[in-house]
Amino acid sequence: MPLDLAKFRNWARIPHTVDDPAIQLAYTAAVRELEERTGWCYDSVSRTQYVAEEPKEINERKLVLLARQPATLPTVTINLVITGLSTYTINGLVYADMDVAGIEYPTVITYTAGNGTMNELLEMALLQRVTQLVNSRGDDTQALASDYWDRICPMMGKGVG
Repeated sequence: MPLDLAKFRNWARIPHTVDDPAIQLAYTAAVRELEERTGWCYDSVSRTQYVAEEPKEINERKLVLLARQPATLPTVTINLVITGLSTYTINGLVYADMDVAGIEYPTVITYTAGNGTMNELLEMALLQRVTQLVNSRGDDTQALASDYWDRICPMMGKGVG
């Protein structure tokens, strides 16, 4: 977990370790929610993506938008299994360049996204979401906004549809 329990306890002003299992569960849920709603990957994970047919050219390149994007600072490293495949970043989104001789379609791209280095705004949003999830249990329940990530993502200037 790139954000450790001590940081969450400090953020949520929880002075003890009794709630650590709840914080860990809330962290796991918040990261999954981030990935499912936005397509961004926080922890470093390998993803596979099915490419059914040769893509149409964009800016004279055959680009495929990677379905999972790294929620990281601007330096992004994507390791692609197909030899000779490179990536391009356009408006903050990472594309795989499929303009390589010898690729047969359909094909599957395998790449690694995310490295645990998060933009400060998303890190703060994740800390806040974990705090909300921890506080929403037991007798101190509070309603959680269903559009939480929908409100945060436009501030980042990108998103994956």
